Amino acid sequence: MIKDKEIIKERIILAAMKVFSRHGFFKAPVHLIAEEAGTSKGLVFWYFRSKRELIIEVAKRSLPLEIIDSCLESGLSGEKLLECIGKSYMEKYRDQVQRRLFLHTMALETLYEEIAKEINSLCEEKLSKVAEKVFGKSSIEGKVALRAFFGGLMCYILRKPKDISEEVFIKNLVNITVAWFKNEGEP
Repeated sequence: MIKDKEIIKERIILAAMKVFSRHGFFKAPVHLIAEEAGTSKGLVFWYFRSKRELIIEVAKRSLPLEIIDSCLESGLSGEKLLECIGKSYMEKYRDQVQRRLFLHTMALETLYEEIAKEINSLCEEKLSKVAEKVFGKSSIEGKVALRAFFGGLMCYILRKPKDISEEVFIKNLVNITVAWFKNEGEP
């Protein structure tokens, strides 16, 4: 019985992801989410007390938090950790639904404290942990290098270059990030 409830809840979340990615968080009507999930609107509200609660759940899932956690938990360090993050990031956001949701979520930060908290965790705590594993310390230079790394990944998924494959891009981005840090940002 509990497993069935989890399956239905997950089906609603996946349906909401599709609908929100097409219509945005605010313009997407709950009845479309229910239709996509094959449930009733009432059942959506049974699992999520409000549309706001559903938005927050979907928005959190659209962030690359689990990518960083998974790569950190893998025991990798240095360039291998950056490669893990880069490859996982590309894999997740290759999906158009995830990519669109990520962009919609970035716009929610000022409206939802919960989302701002998750983005802050991504850009501060998780970045510091990655810096320690990649560079051996969490310094200003390391954090700047990693912010540039994530900016490069985001730019790639938003406007995939026609002449650079994901593999070549990640390899070069990792090399540039590590080299920049080793030179402490000097040109």
